[in-house]
Amino acid sequence: MENIQLNDEEELNIGEYIAILLKHIWLILGISIFGIVAAVIVNIFMRPEYKSAVLIMIDKENSGYIDTMNRSYSGEEDYYRTQYKLLTSRTILEKVFENLNLGEQEQFQNKKPKSLAKFLKVSPILRSRLVNLEATTYDPKFSAELANAIAVQYVEDNVNSRITMGKDVIKALEESEKSSKKQKELLYSLPQVVNSSFIKDLKKDLNSLTVKEAGLLSKYTPQHPEVVALRKQIDTIATRIERETNRIIQSLKIELSGQFSANNVRIVDKALPEYNPVSPKKKLNIAIGAFAGLLLGILIALLLEFLDQSVDNSDEVEKKLHLPFLGQIPFEKNRDKTKTEFSPLIDDPLSITAENIRNIRTMTYFAMADNHNAPLLITSAFKGEGKSFLSVNLAVAIAQLNKKVLIIDGDMRRGRLHRAFFIENDCGLSNIWTSDPEKSKYENNVRKVNHTDSLYVMTCGKRPPNPAELLNTPKLGDFIQWALDNFDQVIIDCPATMPVSDTMLWGRYIEQAVFVVKCGETNAKAAELAISQLKKAGIKILGVILSFYKREGLSYYGKYSYNYKYGHNYS
Repeated sequence: MENIQLNDEEELNIGEYIAILLKHIWLILGISIFGIVAAVIVNIFMRPEYKSAVLIMIDKENSGYIDTMNRSYSGEEDYYRTQYKLLTSRTILEKVFENLNLGEQEQFQNKKPKSLAKFLKVSPILRSRLVNLEATTYDPKFSAELANAIAVQYVEDNVNSRITMGKDVIKALEESEKSSKKQKELLYSLPQVVNSSFIKDLKKDLNSLTVKEAGLLSKYTPQHPEVVALRKQIDTIATRIERETNRIIQSLKIELSGQFSANNVRIVDKALPEYNPVSPKKKLNIAIGAFAGLLLGILIALLLEFLDQSVDNSDEVEKKLHLPFLGQIPFEKNRDKTKTEFSPLIDDPLSITAENIRNIRTMTYFAMADNHNAPLLITSAFKGEGKSFLSVNLAVAIAQLNKKVLIIDGDMRRGRLHRAFFIENDCGLSNIWTSDPEKSKYENNVRKVNHTDSLYVMTCGKRPPNPAELLNTPKLGDFIQWALDNFDQVIIDCPATMPVSDTMLWGRYIEQAVFVVKCGETNAKAAELAISQLKKAGIKILGVILSFYKREGLSYYGKYSYNYKYGHNYS
């Protein structure tokens, strides 16, 4: 069961994030389009670059050249890395810079030869002895010319280097032949000499004769005929070893001379001008711009949602205001202003708006427990949050239950029920405080509403100079008691809680209220402050109604999904 609950929570979290993104969909799309436009502008103003590549083959050293000083072989891996570095070495760049007269060209004036390095790239081909030398510049012809010039200079320098090296090695061999006995021993230790099978056999015979000589000398004197004869054999074999060693060294000099004069580097394919630019990569830039814009848009949307202190849905009502959620009223942009605000309940009872009003009626009755006939205040934190629209429609919905309902415009400053019901405001609440006995009669200030059989309305009447002082008199309590005695349900459309205190004065006689919050606009902190003031005045808040609900596409009613397409504008 715990796993199932966790999975449900994860799905809800994903749904919330999707809803946030859909809420800011135009912002996200706008930033994405801006990213695409920025990428297009970059493509237009970015100077095209063209790349040409020359293919070079670098063979291994023919015999792993002999280092006469260290007597070691150069590692193959180190050798190739060295060659790649040589391709863009300062010496080669200086020669190419001079050969191409680049100092006379405008783009290279006041620049040094090493500046060519930024145009070059060495790209070895895996599992081969081939390497691409790439040159990328703003001119396709110059890219090919530069790549070819670097390659040619590299090949020439390699030949010259090998010839010079070969001469040095041969010279060292020749000098070793004429030098001291100790340096000659170095020649005898060369691999070609040591590994000669003929010399190995001669040395074996020499060692055998030397052992035999030692045995004879233990018996005879050095002048003994057998010792003298054996000594001649030893001298003959030593002479043959020296002669064979000299022959191998001469052959080695000839071989090295040929190897070092040959070039192990050659150009396979010359670079040709490529007229299709490699930069800017227009499609890639546009894709990156679109993705970056989309990502930035999503991040901004999430940031705005994080910073948003408004109330957007039923979950936020419960989390931010800590009150029950009684329902929501969808918003319709194009309302027919020639019809009354409660026309959906009368003319289109199956509409979304009508369904929501009836749901609010039911939830409000649940919140009122068994005291369904208790009077009810409708208020909000600020004006323009839809409380009058709710008051009118809730009164009509309750009247449709065959209850005698009185709705009172409790805002004598800016009352609007007369406009909602399309009636005159020549009499109303303010009249009950007049000195004229006839005008001050309660029943004379109440009018029956057309379209319903049991709904009555008391408008605010003419604005008095001191509404708060009038509401603070015992007359208000007497009037409310009269209303409760003559009607099944009394609903007061109170003014906004902030900044006036009229609602708290009504609360001295009516202890229950429904609080209206405008979706996406009412600040949660301000709403909390208003609710706190009502509670301090002894008014019980039954719950919160979310008005002007405008979500489209994937929206949600608390934890359940709905798609609202119809509604009512109650501004």
